[in-house]
Amino acid sequence: MRNGASDTAKDDTNDEIYGENGWEVPVRELLYSAAEHYQLGKALDEQGNWRGALNAYSDALRDLHAVKPQRMRNALLAQVYLSRYQVAKQLRMSRADSDLRLGYSYARTTREPAVRELAETLWKAHLDERDTRERAEFR
Repeated sequence: MRNGASDTAKDDTNDEIYGENGWEVPVRELLYSAAEHYQLGKALDEQGNWRGALNAYSDALRDLHAVKPQRMRNALLAQVYLSRYQVAKQLRMSRADSDLRLGYSYARTTREPAVRELAETLWKAHLDERDTRERAEFR
């Protein structure tokens, strides 16, 4: 111990919060539940069930937003928002741009290189598409 502080880091995943029904829910359970919803969304997306994927991603986001900010939560939020963006973009949904902005923002707060790289790639493609549309409008 230094200056009365413990050398071990506090594990926020053991905290509890109150769920929608008023019951205490361990943060770890919410993170695992969110990860399961995310994996389900990815599987449904691969099968072409985009509406099901969007619903699974929304369930993951509900769980993740119930958890206070921390590294794992932010990395999962980035992944879910970026995945939901990709599905929403295919469906030409208006929320796609918002999902990209949120996913990009969360990705920038994480130290996960794969998540940051995905966000940068999607952001650059989005800007390129926007520039191409704008140029076409001026012709």
